[in-house]
Amino acid sequence: MLKIGDLAQLFNVTVKTLRFYENKNLLQPASVDVYTGYRYYDEKSVKRLSEILYLKKLGFSLKEIANFDENQIASKTKQLENQIKELYKNIKQLNLIYKNKEGEFVMQNFINDPQVIGKWERICVVNNKEEFLSGKFEDQKEIFKIFKNIYFLENGQGYWCFSYWSKGILKFFNIEKPFEYEIENDLMFLTLFDNYSADPVAIAVYKKVDNKVYTLKDISQIDNINLPFKNDGKALGLWQTVDFIPIKAKFIPGTKQSKYNTPLLSLSFLPNGKMIVSWADNSLGNQTWTKGYALFCRGGREDVACHYDIQNIDGKDYIYLEWKSGDYTFGNRITHKYVLEKIS
Repeated sequence: MLKIGDLAQLFNVTVKTLRFYENKNLLQPASVDVYTGYRYYDEKSVKRLSEILYLKKLGFSLKEIANFDENQIASKTKQLENQIKELYKNIKQLNLIYKNKEGEFVMQNFINDPQVIGKWERICVVNNKEEFLSGKFEDQKEIFKIFKNIYFLENGQGYWCFSYWSKGILKFFNIEKPFEYEIENDLMFLTLFDNYSADPVAIAVYKKVDNKVYTLKDISQIDNINLPFKNDGKALGLWQTVDFIPIKAKFIPGTKQSKYNTPLLSLSFLPNGKMIVSWADNSLGNQTWTKGYALFCRGGREDVACHYDIQNIDGKDYIYLEWKSGDYTFGNRITHKYVLEKIS
């Protein structure tokens, strides 16, 4: 049996909070000493307090917790779904704000353009529209070459390197000024802008393939991550990121080729096929692994199986982990790999 102070300390709450829950008939002590008034709590009380705090964290009010049932779950789920939709809507509107050449903020609501929705296939990249229409042009093959196909999803939804779109514009994630498009006879002329001068640098020409309403799942390359677990004794333990390098680059111990702070900090391979992932934002993720693969579940839409290889260099073990980012999911290519050193 726990005293009220012990229970409060166990859950890092105040005694006042526990008395408040008691007054609201949410939490009752297992017994109260008739002489001293001391309150004592048993395992049932501990479980109940745990439930209260858990439901509070999920956004339930004390009134909702007092009358908690399956209907409350459905109602709260619907409420949160609506809030998420509203947040995504606000994020999309914020992404539509950009600075023009004069340094002024340009704000606009999403404007639909039904003719642009669907799949577009790259024809070429030229200096200007007139050059293409003349028929005398040379394709600048190195520009925009990985975007063989572009998909315009419903409601301005973005994917991969494209943050969003609205009528006449397509926002590339790291270019401040949105690209501008115009459509003529199932051809799209997409003006590409320089990120520094905001001047047009080329015209990417695309032809319409279809008018299908695609979803992210339709255009994502998804791996099978339901692989049977096979143990790998060499992989067990904690591995810490030491570099993030191009897929064909050679790792040199003691040097760091990556100039960027990488999101993946460490991986812990557990004997039961569980894998704990530590990210740079201090969050932890529970994933799985099997011999040769780290399996990352991303909600069924962008699931990836990243192949790993273990090498010993100068007496130290390193894991080379291919990294499947949006370049893989949407562009069918793997550009980089993580190098992690075994810590324990």
